[in-house]
Amino acid sequence: MAVVHSRALKRDIRIVVCPVENAEPLLYFSTDTDMRPEKIIGFYRTRFQIEFGIRDARQFTGLQSQQTRDRERLDFAFNLSFTALNVCKEVIRKDYPDLLVAQFKRLMFESYLASTIISTCGKSPHLKIIQKINHRLAQSAA
Repeated sequence: MAVVHSRALKRDIRIVVCPVENAEPLLYFSTDTDMRPEKIIGFYRTRFQIEFGIRDARQFTGLQSQQTRDRERLDFAFNLSFTALNVCKEVIRKDYPDLLVAQFKRLMFESYLASTIISTCGKSPHLKIIQKINHRLAQSAA
């Protein structure tokens, strides 16, 4: 931690160095030279959580697929995207801790596809067969 002068910003800044195991240390800074280092790190962590949440919502829950300009409909679509992402992350945390969001999305799609095929065939397979299919899908997603 140090207060230094930044030529690019033309002002003093507080720099916080965070060591990272097996990697280069991370440098965080704030233009508020009186801010505590813990608070600077906390702001950056919160910022990265927000950025990764938006990225995941864009990639996996259709955050960018709205074509409406109506504010209420956009608000609903954004809330739906972030709610779906949060539900996915909670299910992953509880039931599939080794999967990424992309892998979980693939697993859910393949499970839906398998159940659609099974229901279309007209026969009701045994519970053990369904469990075996779901287990194989979970293994292939990982």
